[in-house]
Amino acid sequence: MTAILDRTKIHENRLGDYFWAYADILRDIGINESTYDQRIMAFMALKLLIDNDKLAFNFEYENNFGLDPEIYKEYKKEDTKSTFLNIIKNIEKFGQNLNYFEQDRKYNPDSSTNILTYLNHYKTFELERYIQELPNNYLEKVLDIYTYKANFKDYPKEQYKDLYEATISRMKKLSGDLTGQHFTQKSIVHLMCEVSKFEAEGYDKLAIYDPTCGTASMLMESAYYFYNKNKIENIEVYGQELHGQAWLLAKIFLEVSSLDGKEQGIKNTIAYGNTLTNPAFANGINGGTSFDFIIANPPFGVDWKHNYDEIIQNMSSKKSDFFVVKDEKGKIVTPKKSDGQFLFMQHIINLMKSEKRRNKHAHAAIISSSTLISTGNATSSEAMIRKAIFGTGFVSAVLEQPNAMFTNTDISSHIWFLDSDPSEKITIVKADTKEEELFSPHPQAKDKMKNAYSDKNIRRLATLINSKKEYKYKSKFIDSKDRYEINISNEIGFKDDAEDVSFDELTNELNMLMKQMCEELQDNPLFGIK
Repeated sequence: MTAILDRTKIHENRLGDYFWAYADILRDIGINESTYDQRIMAFMALKLLIDNDKLAFNFEYENNFGLDPEIYKEYKKEDTKSTFLNIIKNIEKFGQNLNYFEQDRKYNPDSSTNILTYLNHYKTFELERYIQELPNNYLEKVLDIYTYKANFKDYPKEQYKDLYEATISRMKKLSGDLTGQHFTQKSIVHLMCEVSKFEAEGYDKLAIYDPTCGTASMLMESAYYFYNKNKIENIEVYGQELHGQAWLLAKIFLEVSSLDGKEQGIKNTIAYGNTLTNPAFANGINGGTSFDFIIANPPFGVDWKHNYDEIIQNMSSKKSDFFVVKDEKGKIVTPKKSDGQFLFMQHIINLMKSEKRRNKHAHAAIISSSTLISTGNATSSEAMIRKAIFGTGFVSAVLEQPNAMFTNTDISSHIWFLDSDPSEKITIVKADTKEEELFSPHPQAKDKMKNAYSDKNIRRLATLINSKKEYKYKSKFIDSKDRYEINISNEIGFKDDAEDVSFDELTNELNMLMKQMCEELQDNPLFGIK
């Protein structure tokens, strides 16, 4: 049995390895390693709110949980565990200084409009169960760990969103489950924003949307980028997320973060649910105004067979939430049921069509695997969908990224740049080229993520993508009409090293080699030449 941590050794009041300390306790009581992350993040979510003065209690059980004595009497029970459970069951009463924690119930997992409700809910974190499974003395150790090893008061707010990735990565490695966690590094987000230019002038409000937002990491990073680089002050973010725990963490991270370093909270609406079957923002923001920028990294190869009937019904309706493609017989064309990233792209294209009808100039940047751009033969359903997408004129550019850009996969990937102002040309760019260094070694390489974009790389790639001229072996313009796939490497081509060698250089090199051989023969005693 692992020894329980000595409480005197954890009074450090800093951000330490709280996840491993709690993991030791979970191992002691026989909890499956694959579920450690849920419990660790549930207490982390509480502590983030506590350290940002969003909850009126704290974890200091020997000091009445930080409550006024009279209030503490209302909730006090026979021991720490019973008292803490009583507080958690009434957690909605303890919210304070909350800016965006009331949200229309239509966007939430259940009927409550108070986001605090979902800190203890079967669709998000079952906090009561996590507490019940701990003996009283073990719970006190967990509360001590988070009081003294998880101090978020001085932790940079712009890094809050990275806590989820750090916890998931550590715990998934512990359990051996490394699938499905492809976090988007900051340099990719910065490139997506830099290419999609927004100037402060003329923007009273910049509305950003991510249809598969996870914990809102890309939304927050793009908001920071436009706020700091483009000086756009009024930014609102919108997103949708299927997984309840990620949805709740997105709401919490946005509540405790800050664009200006002073006022807390980034104005947001994050919807819970499946974007493919129940898109919360298919008709824009509250059915009215629209988005300026859509940023997304939809899951690669997501299976959608269980939602087939709902999606076909939606596509068959007069006001479908998708960009619907039909064959020559008028039958709806759908991608393989094993690759739902096509459907996310069709959802986004449909939004771009809406922006066009509103005379709104909107941009989008979407990450995809290589299957979205080139899989299938000319008569396949995927090819027909691609041909229709290219035919809209909304695809302004596609970047082929270098490999090793993600933590747990080195899969080939692309970034699609969309513009609601149609064009008959698509700019294609290849980042991995011999002509110029357009990517760099990652300064904090981890697992399979070895590469990144430096600020210089980002500026240069943005220039190539937005340029009105081609750059040999780096970028090229192609027609969007009647095109069913794009193979960027083949289209741009590869430079043969021999192209740079002239006839005179070859002659001189041969003469030098001949001279070297003659000198070696003269010095060799076997030939008797002196």
